[in-house]
Amino acid sequence: MLWGLHSGGWMSGLIGHAEDTYRAQIDLLAEFDLHVTGWSAKELMAMEPGRREELAGWLKERDIYINLGVNAAFLSSDADELKRTTDAAIEAVSTLAPLLRTKVCTTGIPRQYHHYSRDLPVAKQIDILSATMAPLAAACHKAGCPLGIHTVVHFGSDMAALCSRVPRLGLVFDTANPLLIGEPPLIAAEACAPYTIATHFKDHYATPNFKPLGLVARGAVPGQGDCCLREIYGLLMRKAPNPQALVMELEIDPVRDENDVPRDRREVLTEAVAFIRSLQ
Repeated sequence: MLWGLHSGGWMSGLIGHAEDTYRAQIDLLAEFDLHVTGWSAKELMAMEPGRREELAGWLKERDIYINLGVNAAFLSSDADELKRTTDAAIEAVSTLAPLLRTKVCTTGIPRQYHHYSRDLPVAKQIDILSATMAPLAAACHKAGCPLGIHTVVHFGSDMAALCSRVPRLGLVFDTANPLLIGEPPLIAAEACAPYTIATHFKDHYATPNFKPLGLVARGAVPGQGDCCLREIYGLLMRKAPNPQALVMELEIDPVRDENDVPRDRREVLTEAVAFIRSLQ
């Protein structure tokens, strides 16, 4: 199992002013004894080969692995666009994965499509994706870095249904995102665990709201919110396809104190790392 830190979002503020943010991120991971993060394959492919080699050297020095973010026009009605973007993603994986010690490739569904979509109902989404994602999933598996789809605005059962139809496709289970569509995270985890190969290990506080009706989710230090992270971790240890190969990225949304003042990022990360160490 690898523990790491998501490269974007609130925690990126710890390195935002660095001259070389890639190097600063590697140094931050090493400081906290974390060993994996995610980078965009598109951005990496736009670099000069020498720059990629430089990054690879730093990663090897610090024993850090990179999850490659790849994508294709999975829901496009244009067959040529789908082929072109899929071929580009496969080329990126072939070029980058051996160099950057990639364990998992990650992808996603455009967020305008969700469990409640009416213009493209979820059953139709799954029908399309089960065909269009298969070539990239097969290529990533062949390269030794399986493809995982990030869970955002679908029920856990939706994502499990998709994985059941696409050979070699796994899930990057985000432990807090189920709250975005009103699903308890532990319920989503039950559905997703048998396909989970990686996580965004994130916590939120959840509060009902009446004007407008809905649920307000606020960032929490992992382990201190309402997403049942300890229970989800135990569930993954029991039901994930290969628990010891899980790639676990901490992700932390902005955390505020009882006076609604933003907390210090480094203090929050220190508490989050202490929590995950308590799980092992």
